[in-house]
Amino acid sequence: MKINTDGASRGNPGLATAGGVLQDNEGRWCGGFSLNIGRSSAPMAELWGAYYGLYLAWERKSSHIELEVDSEIVVGFLKTGISDHHPLSFLVRLCHGFISKDWRVRIFHVYREANRFADGLANYVFSLPLGFHFVPNVVDLFWKEDNLGVTCPRQIPVH
Repeated sequence: MKINTDGASRGNPGLATAGGVLQDNEGRWCGGFSLNIGRSSAPMAELWGAYYGLYLAWERKSSHIELEVDSEIVVGFLKTGISDHHPLSFLVRLCHGFISKDWRVRIFHVYREANRFADGLANYVFSLPLGFHFVPNVVDLFWKEDNLGVTCPRQIPVH
């Protein structure tokens, strides 16, 4: 199973959300979620997305997981951990609780362009009440674009 997650924050800290999508090994829709967190930092929103993605995959009894996150900082936290004194250590420990279960979890950093569907779910939930929301099985634009490999180029300054 492949999980793509993303966090969004309007300010850092600010209003924050997370979203994620689960796909089987052939790229078919297995589920999605959006989470309206309230006020938090951007890394915390990213970590909540990773946590709920792992949680949902575990509930589906998946044995091999590829977790894709577009925050290099969060990927580092998930791969190597952080100090117990870090303000996000509780959430990293929650994620590690799932990562260390009896299954294979591989964690990857991906660029935002490869994470558009999860990004869309995270931004969508700004309009919903606080809390966790399952995404219905019928999702139009982002799912179609993701499966077709539609890209949106961005300009990156080179110094």
